[in-house]
Amino acid sequence: MAKNPATANHVVGCLDRMGPLAAPALPLLREQLALPRRGGRFQSTDHDEALQRVGRTLIARLATPDEFATPVAG
Repeated sequence: MAKNPATANHVVGCLDRMGPLAAPALPLLREQLALPRRGGRFQSTDHDEALQRVGRTLIARLATPDEFATPVAG
């Protein structure tokens, strides 16, 4: 996702299906959501908004209380 932004929607969708096993990806999710504009598939606004929505949901679901204290930009 960091090396090929066009894969971001697929990566986040996969992480969503992984459930708690996706917790190690929280730093990457936070990093990607802090970008002013994520790549997403085909650079479309709809895909970018979906990427943000799923990413924020994953962070909220997987973060421990200590991690949740770290703000997500946006």
